[in-house]
Amino acid sequence: MELILTLVLWWAPVIVLALVFRAVGLAGFRPSWFLTAIAVYGLYVIAIFKGGALISLDQYFEGLQWNWGGKIASIAMTVAVFAVLAMTTKSVSRESAGFTLRQNPGSVVPALIATVLLAASGIGLEFLGADGPSMDPERLAYQATMPGLDEEPFFRGVFLAVLAAALPSRGLSLLRARITVAGLLMTLLFGLGHGVGIEDGKPFISWIYIVVTGYLGFGLLWIRERTGSVLLPILAHNLINFSGSFF
Repeated sequence: MELILTLVLWWAPVIVLALVFRAVGLAGFRPSWFLTAIAVYGLYVIAIFKGGALISLDQYFEGLQWNWGGKIASIAMTVAVFAVLAMTTKSVSRESAGFTLRQNPGSVVPALIATVLLAASGIGLEFLGADGPSMDPERLAYQATMPGLDEEPFFRGVFLAVLAAALPSRGLSLLRARITVAGLLMTLLFGLGHGVGIEDGKPFISWIYIVVTGYLGFGLLWIRERTGSVLLPILAHNLINFSGSFF
């Protein structure tokens, strides 16, 4: 029940904003695709929080503290959802999901610069948080792999493609990256997913987590749209999380 209520907390502002964007003519609204986006997101959340019970790694690696099983389950879910949608509709494809190694011409250097800036921002935020370094080998291995491999193919890959089909918009060009309504709302959900939830039966909100993850998520969105691929966002995401462990 808490999981359902959490999803409601995350999606309520997104639904309101989607309708506002439609009302003012900044985006279209395709109900069937919007419901698909909600369903796909729900499957992802279930995989993250419940998938670890299905993919137990404890029998191979004792004392694991991080959610490896949930991440692996969500990666598998993303691949499965993409395969189904790509075979049944033209709105989701390798190109629309960014599942390509090809980078847009002239995009690699700007994307690498953005990656360095985001990683530096992450380090700066770690300093401000004053949590100190964490050199636990499992944490380092997890942060160097799982965040990017899981969240980028989903959020800035399949989910972005589905949400773009639900909320078609022209968007605007930001330093040669097309930022659409779907991209903005996906970034909002990314931030809410890290800063809003239910704890001990009561809703909580952390504005700092929403702002920080929203900022980093928008930077990763820019890299994704500038390059046309999720490859560099995957590497950037892992670099941000990994480098922050040292400060």
